[in-house]
Amino acid sequence: MATHWGFADVSLFITHSTDPRPAAITFGVAADGKNASDVWAAVRDATNVAAGIKGKLCNGASFTRCRVALGQDGNEDLVHDMPLAIAGTGAVGAPPPNVALLVHKRTSRGGRRGRGRMFLPWSINEVKVADNGILDATEATAVQAALTTWFTELNTRGIPMFLLHQEGQSAPGLPTAVTSLALDPLVSSQRRRLHR
Repeated sequence: MATHWGFADVSLFITHSTDPRPAAITFGVAADGKNASDVWAAVRDATNVAAGIKGKLCNGASFTRCRVALGQDGNEDLVHDMPLAIAGTGAVGAPPPNVALLVHKRTSRGGRRGRGRMFLPWSINEVKVADNGILDATEATAVQAALTTWFTELNTRGIPMFLLHQEGQSAPGLPTAVTSLALDPLVSSQRRRLHR
């Protein structure tokens, strides 16, 4: 998929010491005149902030790779794909990778094109999830604070988060600015992320 001109499609890969298959979280950002390697470095630095999402990622997992595809006017995407070494610092007993935190990307646009989401595996402390799948309120507040910190760090480094739209039955329109990240208190599952 071609990325919108002046915007970058980012994939952050996470690997756990007990699972050779990486998971990925994806999001779009505005490049604001930056090249692909600049965007990569800004994502790395924002993700490496202790109070951000690396502080909720369990200490057996790490962000191990970042891929940035930067859209150009009339040309193929410029891709910068390099290893990372950002270890999680959250000392949690995480469930299997198919059980993850669900994060909603909020925007001011209505309808399906105004909604986005991403999943954060290996970021849940099992003892802080009730039998009905609801995250403990104190833990939910802490996770939300980490998400907000990471979101703010992306903005501070000049790569604000956007939803990048694909062609569908209707014209996708321009990318939509993400105004906030919101944690869903109900943990989520992704069946395909648990391999045999």
